[in-house]
Amino acid sequence: MFHNAIYNLLKFIFRAYFRLFYKTEIKGLENIPTEGGVILACNHLSNFDPPLAGGFEELKRNSVFFIKKEILNWPILGWIFKSWKFIPVDRKRPGGDTAALKSALRVVKKRGSLFIFPEGTRSKTGEPGRAKPGIGFLAYHSQAPIVPMKVINTNRLPFTRKVGFTVGKPFKIEPQEGREIKEQFQDFADKIMQEINKLD
Repeated sequence: MFHNAIYNLLKFIFRAYFRLFYKTEIKGLENIPTEGGVILACNHLSNFDPPLAGGFEELKRNSVFFIKKEILNWPILGWIFKSWKFIPVDRKRPGGDTAALKSALRVVKKRGSLFIFPEGTRSKTGEPGRAKPGIGFLAYHSQAPIVPMKVINTNRLPFTRKVGFTVGKPFKIEPQEGREIKEQFQDFADKIMQEINKLD
């Protein structure tokens, strides 16, 4: 209970920070389902993305986040993230972190909300990157609705006054009959990034 209170307080502080210091435009929060398993998929431009997107999506839904494994070694923050049961991902593991993906799949199948950056890392150019097949694995095996989300201008902070965060409508991707399952993971991932990139 104490950890949840800290978590909710931090999200409140994040929202207040962006509203106070920046012209922050938030669109489409009503598109986030308030119940049932769901995958929230967002582009990734900077370290400001988790507090911006996470701070405001909490108005509709508390989500479990993927985080890079290295964060768990940070003083204080590492302990906090462990207590919040975020899912650490070993991005250097050959073939991907299967254990992390299975943990994430359990979240969605238990009717929880999973927040993920499909590209797996921040864009170094500000241009969209290609999604990793991991989100395709999750979308395929969960068959949960995907909610595309897009942050704008966060890579220009703190040298811009305007940032944005748009939430698109939920959608599903149907598996293709007769194709090898693993071959479809990247197709699913690419489709999700296409939906994210359509947002403005």
